[in-house]
Amino acid sequence: MYPPILRPKAQRQLKSIERADLVIGLPSYNNPQQAAHVTHVALKGLRQYYPHLRTVLVNADAGLKATTRQAIIAQASRNGHNSHIVSSRYEGMFGQGSACAALLDAALALDAKAIIILDSYSHGITPNWIAGLAHLILEDKADLVLPRYRRWLSADGILNDLIAYPLLRALYGKSIRHPMASDFALSPQLATAILDEDVWGTAVAKLGFSPWLVSYGVVAGWRVAQSALGEKVVAPETASRAQNKKVAVQFQRCFQDTTSVLFGLLAQTKSCWQAIDTVHSIPTLTHFASEVSSDDIELEDTVRLLDNLALGWIEYRRLWQTALAPDNLTHIEALASLPPDRFHFPADLWAKTIYDFATVFNKGEIDPNQIVDSLYPLYQGRKAAFSQEVAGLAFVGREGTVAAQAVEFEETRPYLKKRWQSYRL
Repeated sequence: MYPPILRPKAQRQLKSIERADLVIGLPSYNNPQQAAHVTHVALKGLRQYYPHLRTVLVNADAGLKATTRQAIIAQASRNGHNSHIVSSRYEGMFGQGSACAALLDAALALDAKAIIILDSYSHGITPNWIAGLAHLILEDKADLVLPRYRRWLSADGILNDLIAYPLLRALYGKSIRHPMASDFALSPQLATAILDEDVWGTAVAKLGFSPWLVSYGVVAGWRVAQSALGEKVVAPETASRAQNKKVAVQFQRCFQDTTSVLFGLLAQTKSCWQAIDTVHSIPTLTHFASEVSSDDIELEDTVRLLDNLALGWIEYRRLWQTALAPDNLTHIEALASLPPDRFHFPADLWAKTIYDFATVFNKGEIDPNQIVDSLYPLYQGRKAAFSQEVAGLAFVGREGTVAAQAVEFEETRPYLKKRWQSYRL
């Protein structure tokens, strides 16, 4: 399946611009205020760090209405910036991955030397992010630069901490702190290779693009690096009940896509992860890092999360019996009956749970989507326990807890290999 592209009018604009040294790509969807804010900061970063370069900001929008596209163009005009701005809808499957593919295609049409993709919801973005992401690409010292956020405490950030980070670190032996990040930079060579991959009709084209990109970069031997940035903060939403329900549905969709992509990687890269024995750090640029003023961490609503775990036990118990090894199922059932003040979900049991579900996702006869759906209540249980583990901890303590869990995933790797090799329907 061909990757998504921007619509014909935008293609004509790109042709008239002809070329660019640095392209900033901005996916968006019905978020005019947030996208305009990110545009403002990105253009400020270009003025501050790269006034000598020919730069273009390209927006790939999924909204039917032009509100977001108009807000981005208006913000650029008010900025008085001499960069070119291209804003358009794209053709292809709806999703973050599709938008990124359209942006990469546009950047390659401009023969860009470096490509930055920014999350249009990043309320906490600062101008130094532009240089932090672009520097190593422009210096030809990396092909993929991922951010190492100072903190990332949103729902996506916790999913990164509890599944994506420890799993990919254990599988590939590379400590990439935020593989789910939606802010990153690429070389044109890597962008070309990505667009040639036949993934644009899968969950990669929706919300599973970032972890797939990291896996692809590591397994295929591209030069992958990190850049220390500031805090990842998404734009605040209104706290109405309807809005909260919408956010919960959106996150569950993110969980489905991300987890499906992560689990699918086990079959696709089996020869790689089965040969990994040690974990190595990767280069991290710290020159453009910024500090965070506060170490306050909000406590999750553990009662609500544990209620969802109990409901999951009722709805998905038969699937759990299929997916989980008997000992693991026994331990989880015992935990599910504990009151909130005594609840815990050990990191080693969580690692085995993920490995059980990943194995059945790939080798079982049940619909893989049902397997991922049935994992979600267990994820909420682990999230509740994690919230209690880090309550009251400063940044360093929280990072230590995340790192300790990642070590459990590494030390439990023999369990995954044994489970994978011995699994029978």
